[in-house]
Amino acid sequence: MIKNVFFTTCLLALISAPGFSNAQSHSGISADLPNSHTMATQRKVDKVFESGDFERAFFLYQNELAPLGDKYAQYMVGYMYLTGRGVEENRITASAWYRLAAERGTPEFVNVRDQLLRKLQDDEMSRSDAEYLKLRAGYSDLVVLLASIKRNLAELEGRTGTRIQSDRSSISPMISLETQGGRMRSGSDYYGVIFGQLEDRVKLLIEIGEFENMDSDPARINLRDLESRVQERIQSID
Repeated sequence: MIKNVFFTTCLLALISAPGFSNAQSHSGISADLPNSHTMATQRKVDKVFESGDFERAFFLYQNELAPLGDKYAQYMVGYMYLTGRGVEENRITASAWYRLAAERGTPEFVNVRDQLLRKLQDDEMSRSDAEYLKLRAGYSDLVVLLASIKRNLAELEGRTGTRIQSDRSSISPMISLETQGGRMRSGSDYYGVIFGQLEDRVKLLIEIGEFENMDSDPARINLRDLESRVQERIQSID
């Protein structure tokens, strides 16, 4: 279990079922803030759920937000499996999603996970283990972070076709780039932001994966070793 409180999602106090607050409880593992599209989806799905359109809400929680490492969305998928809202009731699958939602050690998610796991028989627990491992392979924090790191590396290396350098000042100026907000930004500024994201994500992945003796300098990343360590970690049950 990850104990560092830095990685524990800050949630509002528990309220009535389904158990947690609305869009403010959403969280991603990305080293930067959620973008406007993600936040809009969070607000949308909460309203859809509250309106009673459970099938649509289930689809959005599972397919739009859970893959981003949104722990509240992962919890909600489990809750909907547990209660049969928008999907066929299945407490084994629900327990697997609850375990995924609790992987950062957030007390509220840990509590609902443990309450459900205590109700499972031995054979049900074995099935829960199997489903949980499958979910970790696609939705765990380590997998989400690794995918973000790969995207950062591809973008930085693609600008010159060479390996990245650790010194931010070495990022050569390029032509101005237009951002989504319409504001012009120089190439050096743009790639400096990408490099900063990469640094933060590498450090975060090493921390939550508890990967000892691994260099956090993005310029010295051994991607194959990183992938191997992530795979080894997600194939085990905490």
